[in-house]
Amino acid sequence: MPLELTVDGETREIAMSSRVTVNGADTAADLARAGLGLIQAPRYRFERDLAEGTLVEVLAPYRPPSTPLVALYPQSRQLSPRVRVFVDWVAHIFSTAKL
Repeated sequence: MPLELTVDGETREIAMSSRVTVNGADTAADLARAGLGLIQAPRYRFERDLAEGTLVEVLAPYRPPSTPLVALYPQSRQLSPRVRVFVDWVAHIFSTAKL
């Protein structure tokens, strides 16, 4: 998968050659921790690694565009209070998070 970077306000996809391809964030993170390459993943997922220095952010000025978060529920049913509280909570968390 190509890296998505924002350069001068424009999203660019950069294809990089690789010797290993994985489809799981945990495996990709393990390989990056071992010094075997770059990963592009949500920052919140690796805050601890960044704080401990086991992973180092590179290309910080060229962050990828934001990924939308969508909550889906059946339109034909009234939204339950539990689901409404959950959706409101998630919206609050992501609107105040430093991503």
